[in-house]
Amino acid sequence: MEILINPIMDYLVCPLCGVISKHCGYVCGLTDSLNSLREARRDLENITRDVEARVDLAVEQRSRPRHEVNGWLESAQFMLREVDGILQRGDEEIQKTCLRKTCFPGTWCSRDKLGKEASEKIVAVEELIGRGHFAVIAERPPRAPVEERPIGKTVGLDSIISEVWRCIEDHNEKVIGLYGMGGVGKTTLLKKLNNKFRDTGHDFDLVIWVKVSRDANLEKIQESILRRFEIPDQMWIGKDEDGRANEILSNLRGKKFVLLLDDVWERLDLSKVGVSDLLDDSSQTGSKIVFTTRSEEVCGEMGARRRFRVECLSPEAALDLFRYKVGEDVYSSHFEISNLAQTVVEECRGLPLALVTIGHAMASRMGPTQWRYAVGELQRYPFKFAGMGNSVFPILRFSYDSLREDIFKTCFLYCALFPEEHNITKDELIQLWIGEGFLNGISPRDQGEYIIESLKLACLLERGENSEDSVKMHNLIRDMALELASENDNKTLVLQNNVGSNIESINSFDGWHEAVRLSLWGSSIDFLALVEAPSCPQVRTLLARLTMLHTLPIPSRFFDSMDALEVLDLSYNLDLNQLPEEIGRLKNLHHLNLSNTSIGCLPTAIKRLIKLKVLLLDGIQCHLSIPEGVISSLSSLQVFSCFSTELVELIDPLFNETAILDELNCLEHLNDLSLTLFSTEAVDKLLNSPKLQRCIRRLTIESSELLSLELGLMLSHLEILRIKCGFMKRLNIDQGLNNRPSFSALRRLSIILCPDIQNLTCLVHVPSLQFLSLSNCHSLEEIVGTYASGSSESRNYFSNLMAVDLDGLPTLRSICSGTVAFPSLQTLSITGCPSLKKLPFNSESARRSLISVRASAEWWNQLEWEDEATKDIFTVKFQEMNVKR
Repeated sequence: MEILINPIMDYLVCPLCGVISKHCGYVCGLTDSLNSLREARRDLENITRDVEARVDLAVEQRSRPRHEVNGWLESAQFMLREVDGILQRGDEEIQKTCLRKTCFPGTWCSRDKLGKEASEKIVAVEELIGRGHFAVIAERPPRAPVEERPIGKTVGLDSIISEVWRCIEDHNEKVIGLYGMGGVGKTTLLKKLNNKFRDTGHDFDLVIWVKVSRDANLEKIQESILRRFEIPDQMWIGKDEDGRANEILSNLRGKKFVLLLDDVWERLDLSKVGVSDLLDDSSQTGSKIVFTTRSEEVCGEMGARRRFRVECLSPEAALDLFRYKVGEDVYSSHFEISNLAQTVVEECRGLPLALVTIGHAMASRMGPTQWRYAVGELQRYPFKFAGMGNSVFPILRFSYDSLREDIFKTCFLYCALFPEEHNITKDELIQLWIGEGFLNGISPRDQGEYIIESLKLACLLERGENSEDSVKMHNLIRDMALELASENDNKTLVLQNNVGSNIESINSFDGWHEAVRLSLWGSSIDFLALVEAPSCPQVRTLLARLTMLHTLPIPSRFFDSMDALEVLDLSYNLDLNQLPEEIGRLKNLHHLNLSNTSIGCLPTAIKRLIKLKVLLLDGIQCHLSIPEGVISSLSSLQVFSCFSTELVELIDPLFNETAILDELNCLEHLNDLSLTLFSTEAVDKLLNSPKLQRCIRRLTIESSELLSLELGLMLSHLEILRIKCGFMKRLNIDQGLNNRPSFSALRRLSIILCPDIQNLTCLVHVPSLQFLSLSNCHSLEEIVGTYASGSSESRNYFSNLMAVDLDGLPTLRSICSGTVAFPSLQTLSITGCPSLKKLPFNSESARRSLISVRASAEWWNQLEWEDEATKDIFTVKFQEMNVKR
């Protein structure tokens, strides 16, 4: 029996004891199990926080968390909630046991269950912790080749977008510059170009947008580029400038990309950025850089061979934009509002930023009374108008503040003395600046030209209408300049056509006494009638042009309170015929301009103006008497000009030419001379004076006696030459030493009514010639002879020629033999040249520069061409001219 029972007991009791022992462990070790579970929970929570932090960082870096990670986080949060439930029940059970001080059977079962659950959950938590050590948390999504830039409605940009796009499609163009004044829409244009890559088929792998801004930061520029790559930020964060550049280079190598740089203010070193090696001539990827800037000079510094000036909107496009911003409901609410809106558009002169700013301000103004008031305020105080002072003025001022030298700023502000929309000739600006004492270098004229060009490159001045020799200011740029001039203690008053509308308002103006610069323009301004003896003790500059000065003689007391006056400009007062002798009391006068007046005699008292640097007598329409000794007394004179701006019919010389030349020859500081000469004796005296030849810059010769003209090496500063000599048979220009051109300064040449001259081969010695006008030279058969055309230097002549006007040359057979490149030629006008059958062009001539060829259709249709390709190219540029018979 014992033998039978023992095996049965072993089989039943031992396992039962093991189970009982295990459950006793659950019951008795509940506290330890809960503590272990609590520690496991703490570990899981810490790891969960670490994973969540890595996920947040990845999302900030525009990466996408992996699904595995998101699933684990969900499991971890669920696990933590389950563990919290077990711990809460366990703590409650232990609390009950402590209160009862014994373990009843029901309690024993409950503790057993909790202990088992805690032990199993510890294993599950540890397993989940083990799965939470991720090597990779997130992945970057594939980059879109183009990131869309937000942009509103645009007008007037389609044409330039098309031009720039064609340039982008040209494999040879690598760097493209878009420049223009502040607020003109360069950033909008670049955004529109960026979005065109999204909407138009192309083969670029990546388009990268970078905002550069005024305070360019290389690190930020590099970071903007690096963030467009499908690489973890850890690969470049913490690296230095060279390390980031190498990372950019390695990621872009082999790719065809477009880098769009917005708002570049100065040269950006592309090698430091990390992209220059990808744009050199050896690179065949076709990658591009397109950037915007306010300065054309930056375009050159950045190596942009193709440059596009972003212009203000046309009047039609400007009105469309303004109408859109105002809203059709406002624009159409009253018939008068549409007319007033047109006035606003004219004031803004096509500047988009101003149109948008004012459009927003007027969008809720439904009544014409409000509009009339607003337009008046805009005209009187443009930068006090709503939004203009905060939005427009600072944008425009950035360009002014960025000028590199104070003299640039001073000269820029001076331009505001001229009226709105006025074409300002470079000559008059430079002459005024010399008189003001702004230009004191060895070569003041060259310095002035440099400053003007710098202001144009900064888009603070614009090219004048139809002329490279003039500039103008945008209305709002001018308004800003006047505002800034007042800030700089240069109280400036500009009256144009009696703005102020009545005599009382001008007389009551309380700024006369404080004014430093006065500028009076327009036939409605009768300045002398308003203020017979003006009290202007501070005035240093007085410009009074096209006024009613002729209504009364200038009073003898007119200059009594102008002791500080340095610049006096009375030009274009056509009926002004005399000056009072009291002008001699202006001891500080540096600049006197009497051009285009009817002054018949210079007062003898002018000889007392020993500080006078500039004396201008251009365009005098009558014989001018200059008393003996007046000119030679002006010991400080640097600039003297008595020059006919047009070839005119005058029987007598303008003045005693030979006597005045003798006096000019004695002036130590004279360096800029412009003359119109009639007598052969005067021409000979000029060409026999080394000093006067070195000084002469503009020269008109109108003589019925001169048979030939020999121009020698000394005329090194001659820029403009006009010849009207009815009997002249020959013009010769010295070719210089060792065949080096001697006439490097001559830019304009006009020859009229020289019927006996047969050729002008000497022009091959004028390499800088830009404008050539030949008229009524009836014997002229060829401009450049066959011998010269075949010479070694002939391929380079006319390389700077921009405009040619040929009129009334009945025997002209040839401009020159063969073909010439004409790389700068923009306009060609031909009339009255029936013998000219062929132009010296091939398909490459003037390929990039030519704008138009103007002639009669009859003459054009009989031309012979080098080949059909050449004919097709130039036919596109042809504009028919109606010729009066």
